[in-house]
Amino acid sequence: MLNLLQVHESSGLSPGTETLKRSLKLNRKRDRKSTVSKTREGKKQRLLLKKKRSSKNSGMEVREGKTYESEIGLEHPDQEEIPEVMEIDKFDKEAITVAPLLVFDLETTGLSRSSDIIQLAACSKDSTFDTYILPSQPISKEATNITKITVRGNNMLYNSKPVNFKYPHQALTDFITFLSEFSCKPILVGHNIKRFDCHILYNALRFYNMYSEFCSHIIGFVDSLDVFKHVVPGLSSYSQTNLVDTLLDETYAAHNALEDTRLLFRLITCTSQGNVISDNITDFIFSSNYPHNCHMHQDNLTTFSEAINCKALSKATALKAARSNLRLCHLKLSIERNGLDGLRALLSELTNQGKVRVTSCKKIIQKMYDFLTPES
Repeated sequence: MLNLLQVHESSGLSPGTETLKRSLKLNRKRDRKSTVSKTREGKKQRLLLKKKRSSKNSGMEVREGKTYESEIGLEHPDQEEIPEVMEIDKFDKEAITVAPLLVFDLETTGLSRSSDIIQLAACSKDSTFDTYILPSQPISKEATNITKITVRGNNMLYNSKPVNFKYPHQALTDFITFLSEFSCKPILVGHNIKRFDCHILYNALRFYNMYSEFCSHIIGFVDSLDVFKHVVPGLSSYSQTNLVDTLLDETYAAHNALEDTRLLFRLITCTSQGNVISDNITDFIFSSNYPHNCHMHQDNLTTFSEAINCKALSKATALKAARSNLRLCHLKLSIERNGLDGLRALLSELTNQGKVRVTSCKKIIQKMYDFLTPES
């Protein structure tokens, strides 16, 4: 292969200083690349890249089905696409370091995720939000004992005293308006929200088709329960009341949403542990799409019930498939398109992080194939 100097000489040209520098630089770069490519690591890297390309192409062929073939529309009506691998949400590090922290809390009609919100409060360094919400379902006795909130006719009472309230749609609209007034999108912080509050809030907002708008005004969530377990290990209890007692040496009126948010904001910013959220934000922030994805994953998982019961698939593997946006019908479709190879290509497809989508274990894949293709 001719280098740049040789090209000039063969053309009868006299290369200038910059051309000489550039050609020498390119030659050195080419020589380094050639040297590296001959090493063991270089060969391993080429094989890895080849494997990734092959996995991606095989996965796409199985997921998309036949898309180009003579008379494809007549002979192959199969146009359903199997969902691609879900990418891991990435956060802008600069954005999350300057984002304001907004602590929020809910009081609800019960302890299930299908409960209604009866109080929604939020607290940041410079602003607060608080509203009572008239529920569409009765408040359980246990919830009343905890929150001291009751409904009598068209009146809401806290500690037996009437309070102003709003209907759900108006209260949620006001909350989104409150979020939109922040100059930078906030990060919502709450205690035990990953297991409870996020899902309640998601259900309420989704009912009124407001969740997408809500997500457009926040960066993500942080569950302070997980953060405190990391920052202050070994406590007998990580309830908010115990954390306030242990770290602030105080007691307070727990289970009033506004008081809960005020005390939690102090916990995450004003203890000897420093600003526990800001110091650990990159490790504990999770996407605003988390509750939606959880509902979708649970729905996907139910499709694998028979396979799990028949021990054709372990629950752990089924859960991994469900979290990868796969349902049992997608596995069947991959077999229809390309048999055992199709199932293998789908389950072992590589993610954007280079990890296997579900499994590459031949034994597990064969067992699943046998379950989905019983002898007639």
